Amino acid sequence: MWFAIVVAAPLFEEIFFRGFLFAGFQSSRLGNTGAILLTSLAWTVIHLQYEIYELSIVFVLGIILGIARLMSQSLYVPIAIHAFANLLATIELVIYVGMSGNGI
Repeated sequence: MWFAIVVAAPLFEEIFFRGFLFAGFQSSRLGNTGAILLTSLAWTVIHLQYEIYELSIVFVLGIILGIARLMSQSLYVPIAIHAFANLLATIELVIYVGMSGNGI
């Protein structure tokens, strides 16, 4: 399961959002800023299972990932950042569940 969360999800999501969508929006009238904001918004929409506070974090992380994509001109950097963020969230969940005494 950790592989899906830490490796597969960032890989596929970044290829789609910061790869395919970003390139399309960037080459349109929207430019760099529009590409970053729209891909961040679209990426947030696929995480609607979260509460509003968490969605705001997802949106801000999407902006960071978009800036990383723009500055690096590569998907490697946003994939690495995304994977690291998911790893931290997974560790946090494991610690929380362990402290609460509930099983995963």
